[in-house]
Amino acid sequence: MTSSNYNIKQKQIYFNVYQDLSQLGNALKHLEEQRYSQVQVTILGKSEQFYFDKNMPISKDTDTIKTYWKDLLGNTINFGTFYNSQTGAIFIVGSLVSTFLHKINGKYLVTLSSGPYGILRGIGASETQTTHYLKLLNSGDYLLILRGFEDKLQEFRDTVLISLLIIS
Repeated sequence: MTSSNYNIKQKQIYFNVYQDLSQLGNALKHLEEQRYSQVQVTILGKSEQFYFDKNMPISKDTDTIKTYWKDLLGNTINFGTFYNSQTGAIFIVGSLVSTFLHKINGKYLVTLSSGPYGILRGIGASETQTTHYLKLLNSGDYLLILRGFEDKLQEFRDTVLISLLIIS
């Protein structure tokens, strides 16, 4: 049997950036409403931006951030934080937490000199995409990363695009 006889579907990566939590929350609601259970979700954001969006004082207490995401995405969601010298304090929620916070010689992969850049490139982002998304993350936007089969990701893109057009 040759490989052409197999119907192999590879998972794809989808990136989107949101300026505030309400936009991101609406996108996640669409994801939940459509029951995209096979789509893995990861969110990155600056900790200080989260507090700014929530009209809360900046704090080193990440329990508030963790509670917010657990309430929105469920108790089984993975959560972590790290400090990157170029971006500052970052939180990460979702399926890629273990990748970003994987330790090499006692240091988190993401804190190494090419950490975030290398991880995004490694999961499938182009050089241009990676540079663009990291600049937006540095400026305070939230980065949504979805991993799933192309047809489900396309449905999500279409649904979110239509809802943005209706809101506008």
